[in-house]
This record gives sequence, structure tokens and C-alpha cells, in this order.
Amino acid sequence: MSSIRRLSADLKTSRLSNSRGFTLIEMIIAIVVLAAAVSGILFSFTANIGKSADPMIKQQAIIIAQAYLEEAVLKSYSDPDGGETSSCEEGARIQYDDVADYDCINDTAGALDQFGGTLPGLSNYNIAVNVSTVNIGAPAVTARRIDVTVTHDSITSINHSLTAYRTSYY
Repeated sequence: MSSIRRLSADLKTSRLSNSRGFTLIEMIIAIVVLAAAVSGILFSFTANIGKSADPMIKQQAIIIAQAYLEEAVLKSYSDPDGGETSSCEEGARIQYDDVADYDCINDTAGALDQFGGTLPGLSNYNIAVNVSTVNIGAPAVTARRIDVTVTHDSITSINHSLTAYRTSYY
């Protein structure tokens, strides 16, 4: 009987010495390392999330500038009514009939459509249009230079300018 007890005791001892696993210290070290790694990853996510809307806002600013520029370029070079007196001679934007009329646009309350209506969600943009007469090429050809600048109220890094030239085709 004593040999059976001895065999039983030997089996218990060998099982304990052959058992594998993590000690408490190893577990604590693993938790600390994982926590540091996760906090680093989360920090980079939060830094990027704060700027995730910037590309969309920049793209909107470019599209607004393109729309204003296209609208101006599609108008006549000179006043079809005859006798260009000055820029801003037409009252409302819907009445603009030549490129020079766009020289007075300074929309600081947001982007407007060609009829003067506000565009939803675009109230933080500021649009300025500058039209000047320039000579381009050799021999010199008189043209109107149209500069459209779009800025944003809360994001100062957004300051996009587009330029086009409009000549008289006839």
C-alpha cells in the first residue's frame, strides 16, 4: 500500500513541476505593455479624428470657387447693354450680364447661388471676386482677369484662390 501512496505522491509532484503557465508578474507586465500600445494607438486616432473634416471643407471651398468662376467666365466680356460705366453697375447678382459686374462680389455671410439665395451648410465660407483688365500674350491682348478667393470662418488654413482670364471673342 505504501508503494501506491508513494506513486500517487510522485504523480502529484511531477504534475506540479511540469505545469506551465504565466506567473502573476508576467501577467502584470503583459497588461502594462498592452495598455501602453493601445493608448498610443488611441492617441493617434484622436489626433486624426479632429482633422477628419478638413479635406471635405477644403474640397467644398474649391468647388465654391469653381462655381463662382465658371459663372463669371460664362458672361459676356463687355456689357451687352452698351456703355460699360463701372463694375457693380447692375444691382442684384441675377442681373449681372458681363464679367466686370462680378468685381463687386464679397459674400461674407456664406456662399450664394446665382439668384442670391443662400446655400444650406455653406454659411461659414467667405467669397471675394476681383475682376481686373490685363494685357496677356504677345502681341498684347486685352483680357479680364477674374480672381475668386474662398476662405472659411473657423479654419484659417483654408484660403483658396482660382484665377481665369476672359477675352473678347469678336
